[in-house]
Amino acid sequence: MLSTTYQLDAYKALIAAGGLVTPASATQATSAANKATSLSDTLSALILLTVTYPSTVTNYTAKISAWAEALANVEEDANTYSALMKEYADLSVLVQLTIGWDVYCRANGIDETELPVSAAIGDAKEPAAVLSALSALNTADIVSAMGEINTAALAAVATGLPAALTNAQITALQTAVANFIAPMAAVNTALSVLDARHTEALKSATQAEDAYNKAIAVALINSSINSAAVSSAVSAITPASVMAIIKQGTS
Repeated sequence: MLSTTYQLDAYKALIAAGGLVTPASATQATSAANKATSLSDTLSALILLTVTYPSTVTNYTAKISAWAEALANVEEDANTYSALMKEYADLSVLVQLTIGWDVYCRANGIDETELPVSAAIGDAKEPAAVLSALSALNTADIVSAMGEINTAALAAVATGLPAALTNAQITALQTAVANFIAPMAAVNTALSVLDARHTEALKSATQAEDAYNKAIAVALINSSINSAAVSSAVSAITPASVMAIIKQGTS
C-alpha cells in the first residue's frame, strides 16, 4: 500500500490538511437547517398562547403559525439531507457502492453512470438554493406588526375585554404577511427540489448497497460450496436456484 512516491506525498498532504473534509452539500444543508430553525423560532414566538386575537387578524396569525411549522419541516428535511450526504461521503462506503453499482449495472445490462448519491454529494446546488431562499425571508415587518398587536392583546387580557386594534395596526400586519407569501413560496419550491434529489440519492445508494451485499454473498457461496468445513451450512442458507447455477458453473 502506498508504494509510490506520489502516494506517500499525498499521504503527507492529507495529514497536513487535517484529513478529509465534509462536503459542501452537507455543510450547506446544515446551514439551511440552522437558518430555518431560527426563522421558525422567531415566528412561533410571535403567536402568544395566552391571548385571544381579534377576528380581524386571526387569518394573519394563522398564516404566521403555519409558516413557523413549515420552516420547522424545512429544518428537518435539510438535516436529513445533510445526514445522508455525510453517511455516504466515506471512502470505505464509496468503494462498496462502486462495486455494488458495477454489479447492478452489468447484471441488468445497463450502462454504468455516476451514482446519483455520488453526484448529490459533489453538488451543493440544491441545499445552497434552500439556504438562499431562507436568507431572503425578512421577518422584521411581521415582528414589528405583531409586537404592537401583542402589546394591545396583553393589555386586553388584564381588562378582560377584547383587544382594540387600530386600522393602522391591522393594515401593518396585513401588509407584512402579504409581503412574506412570495419569499416563503420560494423556500417551498427550493425544498421540493432538495427533497426530490434526496429521494433519488437514497434510492441509488440503497440499490448499490443491496447489490454489493448480494454480490458478496454469491462470491462467498461460490468459494464455499465445496468446502468440507461448511458446505452443508452453505447449502442450507442458499436458495436452490442459486445453488444450481453455481454448481453448474463450477462443474
